Amino acid sequence: MNNDLKAFRLQIIKYTIIIAVILGACSIPFLGFDAALLCGLLAGTAVSVLSLFMMVAMSEKVAASGQKWLSSLGYVIRLPIYGVVFLVCIKLGGFFTGIACLIGFMTGMMAVIYLHGIKAKFSKDRKVRPEVMEEIEREEQDREEEIWKN
Repeated sequence: MNNDLKAFRLQIIKYTIIIAVILGACSIPFLGFDAALLCGLLAGTAVSVLSLFMMVAMSEKVAASGQKWLSSLGYVIRLPIYGVVFLVCIKLGGFFTGIACLIGFMTGMMAVIYLHGIKAKFSKDRKVRPEVMEEIEREEQDREEEIWKN
């Protein structure tokens, strides 16, 4: 595995777990300690992390083989896992445990949004590739010209 990809994956997993802990801790003052809700959140977070591992594995296979259909196969494999875990949470813990599981599913995406959206935007040492910066500057200049024309 590429070291950059491994570091990227580990960083997302770390922030996924941090976000899940924060969400669990924030729910306690409002809902009280409910083991079923925390188990739902834990199950959803675990599936989110598992999904990340599967996406990385499939992306490596697609990059190595060039067969794009493998990415669809990864999706087809991951989707039933989400469904089964959600249904188990609903059956064992009820509606609110299912909601907690859904929130747990989103922790991985929250981590990606935080790391590569919010944190990157406000980072002082943010590095943007020169060609991307040129494209952004061209788009801004085109917008300004369009505004001044109208």
